[in-house]
Amino acid sequence: MKLAVLFAVLISIAVAQDTATVEGVVVNKVTGAGIEGATVWLWSSGTNSYKAITNETGIFHVFGLTPGDYSSRVEKSGYFGPGPAFDLLADAPTRHLGAGSEPARLRFELIPPAVIRGRVVGADGNPARATVEIGPRRSVSTDANGSFAFENLAPGPYMLLARPAVTEHVSRKDEIRTEPVPTYYPSVSDRSLAESIIVRPGTDLTGYEIRLQSAEVHRVRGIVLDPDGKPSAKATVELHAKLRADACLTINGFVGHRLMYTVGKAPAGGQSDEEPVVTDADGVFEFPSVRTGEWMIQARSDWIRDEIQHRNILRMGSAAFRVEREDPQEMKIQFAIPFDLSIPTAIVLSDGSAPAPGVSLNVSVFSETGGGLIAKIEPGGLLQLNELIPGSYQIRADVVAGNYYVDSIVLGSTNVTGRNTELTPIPLPLKVVLKPAGTVLGTIDDADSGTVVLFPPNLRGVGYSIQVAGKAFDLDGIPPGGYYAIALDRFDPTMADALLRGLMLRATSVRVEAGSSVSVQLKVNHVPE
Repeated sequence: MKLAVLFAVLISIAVAQDTATVEGVVVNKVTGAGIEGATVWLWSSGTNSYKAITNETGIFHVFGLTPGDYSSRVEKSGYFGPGPAFDLLADAPTRHLGAGSEPARLRFELIPPAVIRGRVVGADGNPARATVEIGPRRSVSTDANGSFAFENLAPGPYMLLARPAVTEHVSRKDEIRTEPVPTYYPSVSDRSLAESIIVRPGTDLTGYEIRLQSAEVHRVRGIVLDPDGKPSAKATVELHAKLRADACLTINGFVGHRLMYTVGKAPAGGQSDEEPVVTDADGVFEFPSVRTGEWMIQARSDWIRDEIQHRNILRMGSAAFRVEREDPQEMKIQFAIPFDLSIPTAIVLSDGSAPAPGVSLNVSVFSETGGGLIAKIEPGGLLQLNELIPGSYQIRADVVAGNYYVDSIVLGSTNVTGRNTELTPIPLPLKVVLKPAGTVLGTIDDADSGTVVLFPPNLRGVGYSIQVAGKAFDLDGIPPGGYYAIALDRFDPTMADALLRGLMLRATSVRVEAGSSVSVQLKVNHVPE
């Protein structure tokens, strides 16, 4: 009997020596307290995967792992993860787990959710029924007291928009009406005047009151037709504020030699989009209360089977119009079928010569409502754009490699730089004209990492950022002109306008000349979470 027990103990020791053990903890990043009920996954490049649940103090154990390299993930409803786990001694997205009796120790930090609470009132100060939006597809309705709350929010900037509850609209054509309209916090109908609310981990923000504003509104009616000219029932029609590309700051971010960019656009006139509607049996749609300004209508069908190309497609159509002192004429929106476009493209310098070898571009096309496509110019000089809808687009080009900037873009014989142009299935040749750019190089004195941001003084147009690992940085491809430069310990391009405006006094003035370099010495500025 004693021999059998000893044999079992020896087997368990041998198994323990051939496997790996993990013990760890999952904590609240803000308070440091352990989180109960969090799920931890560990998996290797093979088929091995393991799961554990934390106890009431946030501690978990995983036994019997096959030795190897493991990735990890943790989840807890209502919390947000910062990414891969990090070891107590080293930050690593993967961790080699070796056999032995000494367990590997992991620590996860989860970001606690935040809350925004507020109230919507009418012009008289009484509670108002409204739908409050805080982002795409996320909204809540006010209660009888006009109150609303958004829970389980991730950290970041948010914008509140209150839409008055829909009522019956009875109006005659061209009748002048004034009604409550969608209103942004802090009680402004112009989106450009709205304030972003910066939400930090675990905060409970209260007191955000929105007083609904009123404005002159008009009726917009029309009909949607299929490609054969017949009324199209049950089509979805959306009304978007027309966008302006020059109304805010665009940040081009460099990571290595790759250019990633976020396109900054703002509605012309500051409007918000209207709630979508669906056409009736006769293909008719109506938006009863549309404010003055420039708008785009977009209509789309359900998915339709294209038996010729053997694929499912969406039929789409659009129109631009302006609402002024009277109702616009009833519109006809006819569906068009998406098409592919192969555009012969040339890249030249302003004097007609060829740029230095190795230059490459990204070319993007954006509709007036912000949707778009991004493509690369192929080695043979062909730009391939797929699934386009006939309509008005703005063409933009960004230099990915090479110390140049885009001076102009010519489609056919027309200079379309910064302008909208019609794209149809008939291709016209595209020419992208480059000029020599300047370089901004320098050092960060008091840190070994950070983000350097270069931006125009008026915060309009294009800015540039680069993630720096080490003390030195090099930003090329910068058009000539005056800029501000600043180093930040972290940077979110979606918050660029508000963030840089507040830090402008700490920035260093820089003058960039074509074909030359300018040096700058920066110190890192802390950006609060």
